[in-house]
Amino acid sequence: MPGWMETLPLLASLFLAVPSCLGETFFWHSPSPTPAEAAALLRAVCPGAVQPGGTAPDSLAGCKPCPKYTSVGTLEPRRAMGFLFELHTVIYGSFTRPGAREAVAGFEGCESHATGGGGTVLLRKSHGSWAMIDYQMALITSACQTYHLKTGRDLLLCEDVDHFQGEMVQWVYLCDFSKEAQSRSETIFEVHDTRGMRSHGAICGSIDKVLLHDLNGDGMPDVTVWFSSGRGAFPNADGPCSSDGMHASAQKHRLDFLFQPNTESFGPAPWSESLAETYREFFRVGQ
Repeated sequence: MPGWMETLPLLASLFLAVPSCLGETFFWHSPSPTPAEAAALLRAVCPGAVQPGGTAPDSLAGCKPCPKYTSVGTLEPRRAMGFLFELHTVIYGSFTRPGAREAVAGFEGCESHATGGGGTVLLRKSHGSWAMIDYQMALITSACQTYHLKTGRDLLLCEDVDHFQGEMVQWVYLCDFSKEAQSRSETIFEVHDTRGMRSHGAICGSIDKVLLHDLNGDGMPDVTVWFSSGRGAFPNADGPCSSDGMHASAQKHRLDFLFQPNTESFGPAPWSESLAETYREFFRVGQ
Protein backbone atom coordinates (compact mmCIF):
# COMPACT_ATOMS: atom_id res chain seq x y z
CA MET A 1 0.00 0.00 0.00
CA PRO A 2 1.61 3.29 -1.02
CA GLY A 3 2.07 6.00 1.55
CA TRP A 4 4.45 7.37 4.12
CA MET A 5 5.35 3.90 5.48
CA GLU A 6 7.13 2.99 2.24
CA THR A 7 9.20 6.19 2.40
CA LEU A 8 10.85 5.30 5.72
CA PRO A 9 14.08 3.91 4.18
CA LEU A 10 14.44 7.10 2.13
CA LEU A 11 14.12 9.28 5.24
CA ALA A 12 16.80 7.66 7.39
CA SER A 13 18.55 10.98 7.78
CA LEU A 14 15.57 12.18 9.81
CA PHE A 15 15.81 9.35 12.36
CA LEU A 16 16.51 10.44 15.92
CA ALA A 17 17.27 8.27 18.93
CA VAL A 18 14.17 7.72 21.04
CA PRO A 19 14.46 6.15 24.51
CA SER A 20 11.17 4.29 24.14
CA CYS A 21 8.48 4.13 21.53
CA LEU A 22 5.89 3.05 24.05
CA GLY A 23 5.17 6.37 25.70
CA GLU A 24 3.63 5.76 29.08
CA THR A 25 2.62 9.37 29.67
CA PHE A 26 2.28 11.56 31.56
CA PHE A 27 3.49 15.06 30.93
CA TRP A 28 0.70 16.45 33.10
CA HIS A 29 -0.56 15.25 36.46
CA SER A 30 -3.87 16.24 38.01
CA PRO A 31 -3.56 17.26 41.69
CA SER A 32 -4.42 14.80 44.45
CA PRO A 33 -6.95 16.01 47.06
CA THR A 34 -6.02 16.55 50.69
CA PRO A 35 -7.91 14.41 53.24
CA ALA A 36 -10.17 17.38 54.03
CA GLU A 37 -10.92 17.97 50.34
CA ALA A 38 -11.61 14.29 49.77
CA ALA A 39 -14.02 14.13 52.71
CA ALA A 40 -15.97 17.18 51.51
CA LEU A 41 -16.27 15.89 47.93
CA LEU A 42 -17.12 12.31 48.86
CA ARG A 43 -20.01 13.42 51.06
CA ALA A 44 -21.63 14.60 47.82
CA VAL A 45 -20.49 11.69 45.65
CA CYS A 46 -21.59 8.84 47.93
CA PRO A 47 -23.37 10.05 51.06
CA GLY A 48 -23.44 7.38 53.73
CA ALA A 49 -20.85 5.23 51.93
CA VAL A 50 -17.65 7.25 52.35
CA GLN A 51 -14.54 5.15 52.90
CA PRO A 52 -11.84 7.31 54.55
CA GLY A 53 -8.21 6.95 53.57
CA GLY A 54 -5.92 5.14 55.97
CA THR A 55 -2.66 6.30 57.51
CA ALA A 56 -0.45 4.85 54.76
CA PRO A 57 0.80 7.43 52.21
CA ASP A 58 -0.79 5.51 49.34
CA SER A 59 -4.08 4.87 51.09
CA LEU A 60 -6.96 6.40 49.16
CA ALA A 61 -10.38 7.57 50.18
CA GLY A 62 -13.42 6.61 48.19
CA CYS A 63 -16.86 5.05 48.16
CA LYS A 64 -17.69 1.52 49.26
CA PRO A 65 -19.72 -0.19 47.97
CA CYS A 66 -19.65 1.03 44.40
CA PRO A 67 -22.23 3.77 43.81
CA LYS A 68 -25.30 2.66 41.90
CA TYR A 69 -24.51 4.95 38.98
CA THR A 70 -21.27 3.04 38.19
CA SER A 71 -21.29 -0.03 35.93
CA VAL A 72 -20.50 -2.47 38.74
CA GLY A 73 -22.99 -0.78 41.06
CA THR A 74 -25.72 -1.03 38.41
CA LEU A 75 -25.06 -4.43 36.83
CA GLU A 76 -23.39 -6.38 39.64
CA PRO A 77 -24.75 -5.10 42.97
CA ARG A 78 -23.45 -8.13 44.89
CA ARG A 79 -19.90 -7.64 43.64
CA ALA A 80 -20.19 -3.90 44.31
CA MET A 81 -19.89 -4.57 48.03
CA GLY A 82 -16.26 -5.63 47.61
CA PHE A 83 -15.05 -2.78 45.40
CA LEU A 84 -13.79 0.69 46.28
CA PHE A 85 -14.55 3.70 44.07
CA GLU A 86 -11.23 5.43 44.71
CA LEU A 87 -10.88 9.21 44.54
CA HIS A 88 -7.50 9.99 42.97
CA THR A 89 -7.54 13.56 41.68
CA VAL A 90 -9.48 16.81 41.85
CA ILE A 91 -9.25 19.93 39.68
CA TYR A 92 -11.10 23.15 40.55
CA GLY A 93 -12.44 25.67 38.06
CA SER A 94 -15.48 27.11 36.28
CA PHE A 95 -16.19 24.33 33.83
CA THR A 96 -19.84 24.77 32.86
CA ARG A 97 -20.22 28.54 33.10
CA PRO A 98 -18.16 31.59 34.14
CA GLY A 99 -18.07 32.16 37.88
CA ALA A 100 -19.25 28.67 38.83
CA ARG A 101 -17.32 27.04 41.69
CA GLU A 102 -16.83 23.54 40.38
CA ALA A 103 -14.61 20.50 40.76
CA VAL A 104 -13.71 17.66 38.41
CA ALA A 105 -12.95 14.56 40.49
CA GLY A 106 -11.19 11.57 38.94
CA PHE A 107 -12.06 8.09 40.24
CA GLU A 108 -10.72 4.59 39.63
CA GLY A 109 -12.58 1.34 40.19
CA CYS A 110 -16.18 0.15 39.84
CA GLU A 111 -15.77 0.06 36.06
CA SER A 112 -14.49 -2.63 33.71
CA HIS A 113 -11.66 -2.19 31.23
CA ALA A 114 -14.33 -1.65 28.57
CA THR A 115 -15.69 1.31 30.55
CA GLY A 116 -12.31 2.83 31.24
CA GLY A 117 -11.61 1.34 34.67
CA GLY A 118 -13.06 4.47 36.26
CA GLY A 119 -14.59 7.81 35.46
CA THR A 120 -15.07 11.45 36.37
CA VAL A 121 -17.55 13.20 38.64
CA LEU A 122 -18.46 16.87 38.12
CA LEU A 123 -19.42 18.74 41.30
CA ARG A 124 -20.57 22.30 42.03
CA LYS A 125 -20.25 24.25 45.29
CA SER A 126 -23.16 26.31 46.52
CA HIS A 127 -23.88 27.77 49.96
CA GLY A 128 -20.71 26.21 51.34
CA SER A 129 -21.30 22.60 50.31
CA TRP A 130 -20.64 20.44 47.26
CA ALA A 131 -23.35 18.87 45.10
CA MET A 132 -22.79 16.18 42.49
CA ILE A 133 -23.81 17.29 38.98
CA ASP A 134 -23.07 14.18 36.93
CA TYR A 135 -20.82 11.17 36.45
CA GLN A 136 -19.22 10.02 33.20
CA MET A 137 -17.70 6.56 33.04
CA ALA A 138 -14.53 6.08 30.97
CA LEU A 139 -13.71 9.80 31.03
CA ILE A 140 -10.28 9.76 32.67
CA THR A 141 -9.00 13.05 34.08
CA SER A 142 -5.98 11.84 36.05
CA ALA A 143 -3.48 13.61 33.76
CA CYS A 144 -4.97 17.02 32.96
CA GLN A 145 -4.39 20.73 33.29
CA THR A 146 -6.83 23.60 33.25
CA TYR A 147 -7.19 25.66 30.09
CA HIS A 148 -8.62 29.13 30.86
CA LEU A 149 -10.86 30.76 28.27
CA LYS A 150 -11.18 34.53 27.89
CA THR A 151 -14.89 34.14 28.63
CA GLY A 152 -14.07 33.10 32.21
CA ARG A 153 -14.87 29.44 31.68
CA ASP A 154 -12.38 26.57 31.91
CA LEU A 155 -11.64 23.55 29.74
CA LEU A 156 -9.35 20.63 30.54
CA LEU A 157 -6.45 19.43 28.40
CA CYS A 158 -5.72 15.79 29.22
CA GLU A 159 -3.75 12.72 28.17
CA ASP A 160 -4.31 9.02 28.58
CA VAL A 161 -2.92 5.64 27.49
CA ASP A 162 -4.58 2.24 27.12
CA HIS A 163 -3.39 -1.28 26.32
CA PHE A 164 -5.46 -4.10 24.86
CA GLN A 165 -4.73 -7.28 22.87
CA GLY A 166 -1.20 -6.29 21.94
CA GLU A 167 -2.03 -2.71 21.01
CA MET A 168 -1.25 0.51 22.82
CA VAL A 169 -3.22 3.72 22.25
CA GLN A 170 -2.01 7.06 23.57
CA TRP A 171 -3.87 10.32 23.08
CA VAL A 172 -4.19 14.00 23.98
CA TYR A 173 -7.74 15.31 24.30
CA LEU A 174 -9.86 18.30 25.29
CA CYS A 175 -12.70 18.11 27.83
CA ASP A 176 -15.54 20.61 27.74
CA PHE A 177 -18.01 20.08 30.59
CA SER A 178 -20.52 22.54 29.14
CA LYS A 179 -21.36 19.90 26.51
CA GLU A 180 -23.43 16.75 26.76
CA ALA A 181 -21.55 13.66 27.93
CA GLN A 182 -21.37 12.04 24.48
CA SER A 183 -19.54 15.04 22.99
CA ARG A 184 -17.65 16.22 26.07
CA SER A 185 -14.27 14.75 25.10
CA GLU A 186 -12.57 15.66 21.81
CA THR A 187 -9.36 14.00 20.64
CA ILE A 188 -6.62 16.35 19.51
CA PHE A 189 -4.08 13.67 18.55
CA GLU A 190 -3.94 9.90 19.03
CA VAL A 191 -1.24 7.35 18.18
CA HIS A 192 -1.34 3.55 18.01
CA ASP A 193 1.43 1.03 18.66
CA THR A 194 0.84 -2.56 17.48
CA ARG A 195 4.26 -4.09 18.21
CA GLY A 196 2.67 -6.30 20.85
CA MET A 197 0.82 -8.13 18.07
CA ARG A 198 4.21 -9.35 16.73
CA SER A 199 3.19 -8.83 13.12
CA HIS A 200 5.64 -8.10 10.30
CA GLY A 201 3.99 -4.78 9.50
CA ALA A 202 3.62 -3.58 13.08
CA ILE A 203 3.26 0.14 13.73
CA CYS A 204 5.40 1.81 16.35
CA GLY A 205 3.90 5.03 17.69
CA SER A 206 4.34 7.20 20.74
CA ILE A 207 3.66 10.71 21.94
CA ASP A 208 7.00 11.89 23.25
CA LYS A 209 6.27 15.42 24.43
CA VAL A 210 3.37 17.88 24.67
CA LEU A 211 3.84 21.63 25.11
CA LEU A 212 1.41 24.53 25.56
CA HIS A 213 2.54 27.86 24.10
CA ASP A 214 1.05 30.71 22.07
CA LEU A 215 2.07 30.11 18.44
CA ASN A 216 0.03 32.77 16.64
CA GLY A 217 0.08 35.69 19.10
CA ASP A 218 -3.63 35.65 19.95
CA GLY A 219 -2.99 35.36 23.69
CA MET A 220 -4.29 31.77 23.89
CA PRO A 221 -1.95 28.79 24.36
CA ASP A 222 -1.72 26.36 21.46
CA VAL A 223 -0.68 22.70 21.57
CA THR A 224 2.52 21.23 20.13
CA VAL A 225 2.86 17.44 20.03
CA TRP A 226 6.14 15.67 19.31
CA PHE A 227 5.59 12.05 18.31
CA SER A 228 7.56 9.07 16.96
CA SER A 229 6.40 6.62 14.33
CA GLY A 230 7.69 3.69 12.32
CA ARG A 231 6.61 0.45 10.71
CA GLY A 232 8.29 -2.92 10.25
CA ALA A 233 9.14 -6.15 12.03
CA PHE A 234 9.98 -5.26 15.62
CA PRO A 235 11.56 -8.01 17.76
CA ASN A 236 10.56 -6.25 20.99
CA ALA A 237 7.16 -4.98 22.04
CA ASP A 238 8.69 -2.18 24.05
CA GLY A 239 11.88 -0.15 24.17
CA PRO A 240 13.44 1.53 21.11
CA CYS A 241 11.87 0.70 17.75
CA SER A 242 13.98 -1.76 15.74
CA SER A 243 13.35 -2.86 12.18
CA ASP A 244 14.20 -6.39 11.03
CA GLY A 245 16.49 -6.91 14.01
CA MET A 246 18.67 -3.91 13.18
CA HIS A 247 18.90 -1.07 15.69
CA ALA A 248 16.95 1.80 14.22
CA SER A 249 14.72 4.34 15.82
CA ALA A 250 11.43 5.75 14.63
CA GLN A 251 11.01 9.03 12.86
CA LYS A 252 10.31 11.93 15.15
CA HIS A 253 7.81 14.59 14.09
CA ARG A 254 6.12 17.72 15.37
CA LEU A 255 2.51 18.75 14.94
CA ASP A 256 1.13 22.13 15.99
CA PHE A 257 -2.54 22.60 16.89
CA LEU A 258 -3.98 26.11 17.14
CA PHE A 259 -6.79 27.06 19.51
CA GLN A 260 -9.90 28.03 17.54
CA PRO A 261 -11.97 30.56 19.56
CA ASN A 262 -15.10 30.21 17.42
CA THR A 263 -15.43 26.48 18.26
CA GLU A 264 -13.38 26.46 21.48
CA SER A 265 -11.36 23.54 20.13
CA PHE A 266 -7.97 22.78 18.55
CA GLY A 267 -7.14 22.11 14.91
CA PRO A 268 -3.89 21.55 12.97
CA ALA A 269 -2.00 24.75 12.22
CA PRO A 270 -1.75 25.62 8.51
CA TRP A 271 1.93 24.63 8.46
CA SER A 272 1.08 21.25 10.03
CA GLU A 273 -1.83 20.39 7.72
CA SER A 274 0.26 18.41 5.24
CA LEU A 275 1.87 16.24 7.92
CA ALA A 276 -1.44 15.83 9.71
CA GLU A 277 -3.08 14.59 6.50
CA THR A 278 -0.23 12.12 5.96
CA TYR A 279 -0.74 10.55 9.36
CA ARG A 280 -4.54 10.46 9.38
CA GLU A 281 -4.38 7.06 7.68
CA PHE A 282 -2.59 5.54 10.68
CA PHE A 283 -3.25 7.81 13.65
CA ARG A 284 -6.17 9.98 14.69
CA VAL A 285 -5.70 13.69 14.10
CA GLY A 286 -8.30 16.16 15.37
CA GLN A 287 -10.05 18.35 12.84
